[in-house]
Amino acid sequence: MEKRQIKNSGVFITPLGFGASALGNMPDTYGYSVSHDRAQLALDAMFDSPVNWIDSSRNYGFGRSEERIGQAIARHGGLPTGHVISTKLDRHFDTNSLTASDARRSVEHSLKALGVDKIDILHLHDPEHARDLTEITSTGGALDELFKMKEEGIATCVGLAMGRVDMMMPLLHDWDFDVLINHNRFTLLNRHADDMYSYAHSKG
Repeated sequence: MEKRQIKNSGVFITPLGFGASALGNMPDTYGYSVSHDRAQLALDAMFDSPVNWIDSSRNYGFGRSEERIGQAIARHGGLPTGHVISTKLDRHFDTNSLTASDARRSVEHSLKALGVDKIDILHLHDPEHARDLTEITSTGGALDELFKMKEEGIATCVGLAMGRVDMMMPLLHDWDFDVLINHNRFTLLNRHADDMYSYAHSKG
């Protein structure tokens, strides 16, 4: 399977990735449970497949998805060569705040759970569900902290992952993200994100 470089980052990903939210064992969301053993079998299959990147989040099973990925990485003696980790900065589970300190705490938990010292692709996740968008966008807020993590080498690429296109577009105008994920608005039936992706491509 071909691989595409994200800008000039040195991070190369396949056109298809492995979404790991179900590994968090969320039966209320998906209608089925995922045991530890089943999750490990799925991860082994992914590592043996042509797909080279896996996407997770602190919010998937309150950290369980990342923990299970970290266990698989440890069993393999480290992240298999050529594979890419993508995860997300999440709001505080109890207060829904997403301040700079919340973002820092989130990435520290992710690094520990995954058993890695850096994240290849790190997104800010679902700001539309945070309690106050200004905590994210203001000077010294969560977005500043995300880009600081890139400067520090904690993240190689930084992105935005959310749903509402009307909230994403202003953020794309104001911030130079390397990647973006939009859920449910760029499908065969829902094309609300068409103009947004065209704009993102025009920015490079």
